[in-house]
Amino acid sequence: MSIRWLRNVVIDGEKSTVEIQVGDRHIGDKCYTRINDEVEAWFDNYYDGRGEIIAQGVDILRNRLAGKTLTYPDGRPYDWQ
Repeated sequence: MSIRWLRNVVIDGEKSTVEIQVGDRHIGDKCYTRINDEVEAWFDNYYDGRGEIIAQGVDILRNRLAGKTLTYPDGRPYDWQ
């Protein structure tokens, strides 16, 4: 059983999914970010709480997607919530 944070977004006009895994067997044991079906980008979490690990993953994704236009599927600007 893995614990994931998934969001459907539109990246530069293309329907996409961004994902953060915050744990496999328990919070913080295996963490990665992924965009669509790319290979997972594993990271060492700095925190023990779910919210903090998600925030760390969001920062990683936000940096990777800097310069791209992100929106919700309905066209609203994406706010990383």
